[in-house]
Amino acid sequence: MKISVFYDHALTASGQTGLSIQEVLKQVKAYGIEGVELDFDQASADPEAIRSTLQEAGLTAACVYGFFDFGEQPQTERAHRFIETAAFLGADKVLAIPGFIEESAGAEERSQALQRMSEGLRDMCRYASDRGITVTMEDFDDSRAPFSTSAELLWFLEQVPELGCTFDTGNFKYRGEDELSAYEQLKNRIVHVHCKDRSLDNPEAGAPKIAADGTPLYPSPMGSGCIPIAEIVGKLVKSGYDGVYAIEHFDASNQLLFMKRSADWLRSVLETPNA
Repeated sequence: MKISVFYDHALTASGQTGLSIQEVLKQVKAYGIEGVELDFDQASADPEAIRSTLQEAGLTAACVYGFFDFGEQPQTERAHRFIETAAFLGADKVLAIPGFIEESAGAEERSQALQRMSEGLRDMCRYASDRGITVTMEDFDDSRAPFSTSAELLWFLEQVPELGCTFDTGNFKYRGEDELSAYEQLKNRIVHVHCKDRSLDNPEAGAPKIAADGTPLYPSPMGSGCIPIAEIVGKLVKSGYDGVYAIEHFDASNQLLFMKRSADWLRSVLETPNA
C-alpha cells in the first residue's frame, strides 16, 4: 500500500510558505508520502514538466482526476486525452467526475443526462483498458452531482461494470450519510481511497464546505476530525486492500502542517497490527 497526497496541496503550500514547489515536494517525500493525485487540466498543460518535477522529487503519479460534461456532450477527444495523459505520467488509475445535473432539472432531463454520462464512462473505460488504466468514480460532495451518495454511486458502478470506486471518506458527510454504512455498500468495488477528515468546529483550519443541510465542514488533518477514518482504514486493511491512501484536505490554512500531521497519523494507523 502507498500514501499519496493531492499535488494541489503542495502547490498551495508553496504559496503559503514561500518555498519552491521542489522544496515542498522534498518535504512531502520526507513525510513518507510516495505519490500524488494530479488534476488533468493542470497536468495536461505541460505533462513533461510535471513528470520531470515528480521524478526529481522521487514521487509517482498515483492518479489523475478530471471533470467532464458527459451529460451534455460526449467529449470523446477530451476523455481520450485524459487517459493518454495519465498513461504518460505513469498513473494506473484515473478519477472521472462525469458531470453535474442542476437540481431544477426535470425527471426526463435527468434520466437522459444520466444515460449519457454512463455512455461516456463506458467509452472511457474501453479506451483506458487498452492502456492498463482503471477508471474510477467517487462520492462527490456537490448537490448537483448525481453520485454524492453510496446509492447514486452504485447506480453508475452497476451501469458500467468496468468502473472502480474511489472511496472518499469525508464526502458522505456532505449528504448526511453514515460513512461505515456507505463502506459496506461499496466495499467490493473499492480500488482507491481518498482519506479526508472533517471538523465541525474549527474555523481557523480553513474555508469550509457547506453541507447539504447547511452545516459547515472545515478541513482537518486526518485523525483530528469527526470522520471515523481509523475504523474505515482498519476495515480496508482487513479486507486485503493494498492500494493507495490519498491524503486530502483542500482549503486548509496550513497545507504543509496538515500534510505532515495527516501522513504521520496515517502511517501510525497502517503500521499498527490489526489496524
